[in-house]
Amino acid sequence: MKVAIFGRGRLGSAIAQEVAAASDMELAWHIDKDEPVPGGVDLAFDASFADAVPEHLAWALETGTDLVIGVTGWTLPDLEARVGNRIAVLTSPNFSLAVALMARLSLVLGRFAALDPDLDPYVSDHHHRQKADAPSGTAKRLAAAVMAGCPRKTAWTMGTAAPHQLSVGVLRAGAEFGAHTVGLDGPAEVLELTHRARSRAVFARGALLAARWVRGRKGLFTFDQCAQETLDPLFQLGDPS
Repeated sequence: MKVAIFGRGRLGSAIAQEVAAASDMELAWHIDKDEPVPGGVDLAFDASFADAVPEHLAWALETGTDLVIGVTGWTLPDLEARVGNRIAVLTSPNFSLAVALMARLSLVLGRFAALDPDLDPYVSDHHHRQKADAPSGTAKRLAAAVMAGCPRKTAWTMGTAAPHQLSVGVLRAGAEFGAHTVGLDGPAEVLELTHRARSRAVFARGALLAARWVRGRKGLFTFDQCAQETLDPLFQLGDPS
């Protein structure tokens, strides 16, 4: 598979390293902001920045190139209509398979919180000081999973939470790659689930997994759909006794 990369930042550079080590991929080009866009690839990774996503999507649709988008902080309300069945587009705020697992477990924690009104669910998000969006796309995804399991929480807030709001805490400091916690705080006990990335290689490897999975498909997809094929058997295990 001949691939290309938009963005020479942390994620783009990590993806380039993983592509170089992959026997089934060839890196045709790797460009940064304002550089001319070549063509002639099967799939492109967008690891650039939010404002560039619409332009890169338009290029992908015009050239018939599949696109894997790992940028956060952007929205296109008509994205699905734009993509249609013309190409394959996969989007994700986080390409870690472990985070996809954490989202499923966050749904379970939300359901557990729904059993007891004294249990307060929450999400925390810590990234390096230069990360632009707050909360992160991953934190929003985890918050959505918690709220899906706990109907009394219908919105999230970074401020003082009302009874219907899920508290989301954000820290932007240091050089943290990404640390997320989903927790339950009750009068008698606290339960926390934490994911901490030690290297951006984990996100790059997930991006390559997404590229291999989406190639040959048509339409709009998420990394969660890709991860489903790997993770769902874990939730279908029989009674070990």
